[in-house]
Amino acid sequence: MKITKMILASSLLLASAVAFAQGKPSAYTDADLVWQEDFNGKKLNTKDWNYEFHEPGWVNAELQSYDDSKKNTYLKDGCLVIQAIKSKKGGKATYTSGRINTQGKHAFTYGRFEAKLRVPKGKGFLPAFWMMPDDESYYGQWPKCGEIDIMEVMGHETNKLYGTIHFGEPHAMSQGENVLDNGNFADEFHVFAVEWEPGEIRWYCDGVNYHTANNWFTKKQGFGEVTYPAPFDQPFYIILNVAVGGSWVGYPDETTDFNPKKDDAKMYVDYVKVYQKKEYNEDVEKPKNAPVIAVADSSGNLVSESKDKWGFLTAGGGAGSVDSDGKNHTINTTSEGNLEYSVQYVQPKIALNKGFKYRYSFDAYADEARTMITGISAPNFNYTRRFGDVKVELTTSKKHYSYEFVMTADSDADCRIEYNCGAQGSKAAIHISNVRLEKIGEANLSADKGCLPDGNYVVNGQFQEGKGRLGSWDIVNKAGAEVSVSKDRARMLQVVSKGGTKADAVIAKQAGIKLASGAYVLKFDAFASKETTVTVKIGGESKEFKVPAGEPNGKKSAKATKCEWVYSAKDAGERDFEILCGSDGATVWIDNVTLKENAVLVNGSFEMDMTGWDVYAHENSKAACEIVKDGASKMAQLTIEKTGNMDWMIQLKQNGCLLEKDKCYRISLKAKSDLDRTIMLALQRDGSKDNNWVPYSDTLKFDVSKDFQNYSWEFQMKHNTDSKVIFTISMGAVNGKQINKKHTITFDAIVVEEIAGLTE
Repeated sequence: MKITKMILASSLLLASAVAFAQGKPSAYTDADLVWQEDFNGKKLNTKDWNYEFHEPGWVNAELQSYDDSKKNTYLKDGCLVIQAIKSKKGGKATYTSGRINTQGKHAFTYGRFEAKLRVPKGKGFLPAFWMMPDDESYYGQWPKCGEIDIMEVMGHETNKLYGTIHFGEPHAMSQGENVLDNGNFADEFHVFAVEWEPGEIRWYCDGVNYHTANNWFTKKQGFGEVTYPAPFDQPFYIILNVAVGGSWVGYPDETTDFNPKKDDAKMYVDYVKVYQKKEYNEDVEKPKNAPVIAVADSSGNLVSESKDKWGFLTAGGGAGSVDSDGKNHTINTTSEGNLEYSVQYVQPKIALNKGFKYRYSFDAYADEARTMITGISAPNFNYTRRFGDVKVELTTSKKHYSYEFVMTADSDADCRIEYNCGAQGSKAAIHISNVRLEKIGEANLSADKGCLPDGNYVVNGQFQEGKGRLGSWDIVNKAGAEVSVSKDRARMLQVVSKGGTKADAVIAKQAGIKLASGAYVLKFDAFASKETTVTVKIGGESKEFKVPAGEPNGKKSAKATKCEWVYSAKDAGERDFEILCGSDGATVWIDNVTLKENAVLVNGSFEMDMTGWDVYAHENSKAACEIVKDGASKMAQLTIEKTGNMDWMIQLKQNGCLLEKDKCYRISLKAKSDLDRTIMLALQRDGSKDNNWVPYSDTLKFDVSKDFQNYSWEFQMKHNTDSKVIFTISMGAVNGKQINKKHTITFDAIVVEEIAGLTE
């Protein structure tokens, strides 16, 4: 349901890449039924279901608000009815609808999820039966967390069904379609189901398996891939809703009927059922992708000179044509539309291999001076840029343009060269020739990159990556101990030692960690079945930690022993990191291992580029961030084209900051903007699980202008110690002021430091 129009353009490509043989019969019987809802009461049972409340535009540029109105969500004749309603307020059309879920009440890992229902019909309706993780933050926010869409039907095309999973970073998806030979999904009830098992998800309509997926992934940018079958190995809850309008389905028009006496704007749900087996085997391996083979011509060019390999696309009001012989191309624009890609010329199906350097070049000019935007995208991964986007300044004289880049993503057979010619203030014809894309060498992607994006020098410290979830760890086991990662949701290193085992007989090690001189903080959580000692070594220094008896999943669940060591690296160099976790007949659990600079914020100088930092831009906004240089100094610069309508819709942020109760802190930074405006800053609680985003520092608003200014604030942490604080600089519509004028905001020297006390 969080999909956008641009994403959908790639759905069939990816679906074909990860779909396998269809037609598998159901693996479940009535004996496997574990929960059902028949909607036979007089009102919705709120012990099983929650109402959701959202404002218009919350996702996908949808029109409706969601609330708990009995006019939108009610029970009738043994069915749940979700009804979209159109009203007028101040002469403007407004829409309400219903959305309910089982979050926190019924969540399931694996099984068959089935509903019998019929959908609304009419332009702009998008009903859905779908699932989201009970803890959306476990693997990271959407799409990293995963999403399972069991049923989506567009109101203007009620004979076609979509079943989809979303996953990954960059965003990817697998989507199947089922088209009815007779009838439609609005005039009669049909049974929709998904069967989700470790390593395979199957979609069914009226008992027929029409789509299957078993190739997915999840990861955070800059980190390793989480062990398969993540993210589809965690509890998901059920959602039912009817959306009105949106970037995929489109918007209601004069033919859309909201008459409450008719059924056009209503979804009827007869029942929801969940089936589960008693156990599932999660010891599955991800299917191996076929090797990506890049085919070049005799000159080494990966771009085909065949006219048939090029395509002309329009969107958002764009119109035009192309004259081409395969080598020389003229892009004619009659309407530039309202999007940069409203007029677009592309060559798809170009293979790029990970770890190679490429040179992309072409000659171009225009009938009058103007711009175009070029890049190489990945349609199967939400159009992630493999290279670009580059704004090309064209003149009336032919010029040669050349760019070099490294393919750092996994090899991709379906990349696409793009020339975007829309919404740039000109309809002048563009002439392109001599387009080349060629390999020019190999890149060393294994070169040292320092710490991870969150500032941690220990890789896979939460034991979620690689084979057996022990990726990047070398295990030295001289005592025949049982070494694994626990199968519970916490996923901890688990070492079961025999009696008489010495600490150094079982070691979890990462060699050659590169540290600069300075202070670092090591932290990890530890449990033990009986009192023991865990020793950590960094280079030639070591520290012992006493771990009292207490098991993480015992009858009386113990609290973790929080182990912490401020380590001083006297000089720069490589150091081995070791956890000595052998014990005399005990079981030891280790988790959340971090080794970071001894600072509240990581990389506030941006000398390590964007390490430690994330940029969030809501779909209602448009912003991009890059690292720029001023002499030897690096700075973060955000280019904002529109802010959206809320302050939080554009953020420069850093997660995992530590604030300790009663301590005092100073925040300082330098900032400027080429447009006078207000921005906002806070150190706040992570409210992703409970929506409690209390700002520990208070909400700090400040004005920026064209010249760099120094800003500073002090505060005392009056709440309990929190190691998961989020530092955010918000650049959306602060004070409710939306900005649709393109501007840049630049930051440098961002510091959060502990101080002795508040200055008077």
